[in-house]
Amino acid sequence: DRYGFKKSNQYISKAEYDAWNTNYTQYIERRRKKWYALMRAYGLMTDDPIRFPPKSEKVKRYVRKGIPPEWRGAAWFWYAGGPGRLARMQGVYWELVRRCEKPEDEGGLNDADREHIERDLHRTFPDNISFKPDPPTTPLSSPESSPESWPDPPDPPILNSLRRVLRAFALHNPQIGYCQSLNFIAGLLLLFLKSDEEKAFILLDVITSVHLPGTHARVLEANVDIGVLMDLLREHLPAVWNRIDDGDPADLNPAPGKRGAPGLGPAQPRLPTVSLATTPWFMSLFIGTLPIESTLRVWDSLFYEGSKTLFRVSLAIFKLGEPSIRAIEDPMEVFQVVQTLPRKMLDVNMLMEACWKRKGFGSVNQELIDERR
Repeated sequence: DRYGFKKSNQYISKAEYDAWNTNYTQYIERRRKKWYALMRAYGLMTDDPIRFPPKSEKVKRYVRKGIPPEWRGAAWFWYAGGPGRLARMQGVYWELVRRCEKPEDEGGLNDADREHIERDLHRTFPDNISFKPDPPTTPLSSPESSPESWPDPPDPPILNSLRRVLRAFALHNPQIGYCQSLNFIAGLLLLFLKSDEEKAFILLDVITSVHLPGTHARVLEANVDIGVLMDLLREHLPAVWNRIDDGDPADLNPAPGKRGAPGLGPAQPRLPTVSLATTPWFMSLFIGTLPIESTLRVWDSLFYEGSKTLFRVSLAIFKLGEPSIRAIEDPMEVFQVVQTLPRKMLDVNMLMEACWKRKGFGSVNQELIDERR
């Protein structure tokens, strides 16, 4: 596809992708023209821009309808407050990279994180052309030698960048260190930031500290956000909630002050089984859950509007899947449906419409999310 990913997978056929993409390509072109006009109205350059229009209702609408693909990384960085953070953290990234070369007892990275990063490196987007090593060529000196004896192809440049970003981040954030799924998030950032490691590092820091605080921590707090999502689901989509609820009804209405810190035993609400299917939605910011274009559109709004985007998109997935979920009686089957639903959501405009419709989940704003957390 336009980003180097395979068009088809076990959920979407190439024919389905091509049929959708024909119209979507025209849509991107129409949106691009509008963005060009918007940039010119603000006197901003349109050739590899690094500055974007100030936030407003109009710009928010434009972002929700999709940022032009070639500007995406730069726009994410701008709207996430990247330039200010970069100014405050000048030189921090490269100093961390330098320290990562040292052993742990000299202030370097611990062996466990180093090993985990190395293990996950080659599992990051193995089907994307930017992450694939060049196929090995037969050594000229020994034409008869078997492929097993050929040297491993060198890592593509983006994998070397990813290794440095993940190591530096693990050293910078010891309460997180390295956590599976950060490889995909950092990999996608590098892909759209044209391998600018420093900017990818800054945005990874923004994601883990501002948008998903605690989600990737060594003491896992992802359940806090999933608990909030389940609360919202019960309030906004009661028919879906009734189908998935297999927990103790008292759990989602704990007594005041009872909803203690995660992992502290009884104070932790017992979530419905289906919530396990939604944990990767937050951990990986929908990478591998939604088709890639849908994921990127979620990220457009995430960096512009904040983490409420993730909750609104999750509710929209349940809303669009409501007929399928309500048609099922067996709880295990519901789990399967919730797991596969988003993977087939190629029509990103329909998903975004359900997500941002004023009558739908308009009350789910950032203040509400921060309060519930």
